[in-house]
Formats: sequence, structure tokens, C-alpha cells
Amino acid sequence: MPSVRIEPNYKVTIPKDARASLGLKVGEEVETLTSKDSITFRKAKTYTPTPRELAAIRKGREEIKKGNFYTLDEFETWLLGSNRQKARAKKSPAPTTPRTRAPHTST
Repeated sequence: MPSVRIEPNYKVTIPKDARASLGLKVGEEVETLTSKDSITFRKAKTYTPTPRELAAIRKGREEIKKGNFYTLDEFETWLLGSNRQKARAKKSPAPTTPRTRAPHTST
């Protein structure tokens, strides 16, 4: 098992055979897992959009180029309405007092 030295700013060089076995390239991210006395690096999981998602992204970018978008301020105004009242929290119900039975009287 090759050992590595911790460099200034806590940089560590991953040995060539370890990089090759994971297929790591410059700029890729790795995840770190720590335990009591070790640190483990593993290739970070990446997400690849589906063809449908890529089409939606392209469509959205085209709409932005055309100027068909809302700013966050415009969106907030639309959400809150023209009077810009913020949503209010529900009032909590009035506290209830436990009911007591009327004393039983014998006649």
C-alpha cells in the first residue's frame, strides 16, 4: 500500500495506480469517507440527464434568449398577489379548559 505525504494546505496526491483504477481525471470530484483511523476516497456519483430532461433544458434556454422569463421579484409579486401581503400563520385554537361535572345532589 503506497503512502502519501500531506502537503501545505492539507493537499494529498492520489497515487497513479489508484487514480487509474478509478478512472479519475483532473477536475473530477471524489467523496471522502472517514472512520476512526482512516480516510477513504471514492469516485463521486454524477447525474446524467435523460434525453427528455436535456430537451426541456434546451427549450428553457431558448425561452430565456427570447426574453420569456420572470425575475424573482416578478414571481414573488405573482405569488403574493397585487397587494403583496405575505401569508399569515394560522391562529392556534384558544386553549380549552377541562370540563368538570356538576356535583350530584340527592333530593
